[in-house]
Amino acid sequence: MENLNLNKRTYRILQGIGEGETTEFSINNKKATVIDLGVGVKIDDGLSKEIGISVAEATMGSLGKVKIEGDRVNVEIPEHPVIATLCCQLAGWSVEIEGKKKLGSGPARILANKPREIIDGVGYHESSERSSLILETNILPNKKTCEKILEDTKSNELIIAAFRDDTIIGLINVLARIVEVGIFRLYNLGYDVNRIVSAKGNVPIPPFTREMMFTSNDAIIYQGTVSLKVNGWDSEITEKAVSKSSMVYGKSFKEIFQEAGGNFYRIDPEIFAPARLNVTDLRGGKEYSAGVLRRNKNPEHGP
Repeated sequence: MENLNLNKRTYRILQGIGEGETTEFSINNKKATVIDLGVGVKIDDGLSKEIGISVAEATMGSLGKVKIEGDRVNVEIPEHPVIATLCCQLAGWSVEIEGKKKLGSGPARILANKPREIIDGVGYHESSERSSLILETNILPNKKTCEKILEDTKSNELIIAAFRDDTIIGLINVLARIVEVGIFRLYNLGYDVNRIVSAKGNVPIPPFTREMMFTSNDAIIYQGTVSLKVNGWDSEITEKAVSKSSMVYGKSFKEIFQEAGGNFYRIDPEIFAPARLNVTDLRGGKEYSAGVLRRNKNPEHGP
């Protein structure tokens, strides 16, 4: 496959945000730029949605478009949806900052091959002088962290956008992962995700409260829809690809999380799926669907 230049394209997106506080590091004739989007500085609430959209599109390596329409987040990935989600948007890089692990997204994961199994499995690689990473963190990356990322990506210029998960920017980014949740579920079911031609998804926006870690997951699990166009479908996995297949389906995510002792790795992985899946198989023209939208699990809307 040709070089899509995702890191360079994403670099421009992050440079263009123009908000937050910027810190630059010079490291062995290389450059790192860290943009603080609410970790240590306050971002104006009126700008947070727009910034959240830009950050979400950056996590997908510029391949996806995000819109807030009414009370819903809509995501559309017209081309290369698996590269956008599994190789870029998936929070698949554990980055160390001051001895703590924080999760990284964005096309810099491709340069660093993080995690190797997924990047090699999808089969898209690129090299770039510029690398682009998005971090969900309450600690800003320091010079040591940036040096390690530059080393792992073999790049000369690095840009990092850092945001907290308990912000409007964080909320939009969780919801904008609706398509990624659906595709990652198919990947875990053993489906050849490279057959996916295009993808879109939508999910309601829950209130901006301290409970939003739970309510945002509820929104995806009980009210999120993913629609795919594919070249060849396995009808046997259709019903398994939605959240209703999980044994903990029907409970609020807060309840699920508490029953797992606050450990995400103890949660039944089958619950991490959209409420509804629609598939159009372009080979035969057949359409498949599974799952239901649970209105009673749809929280009061905001922000």
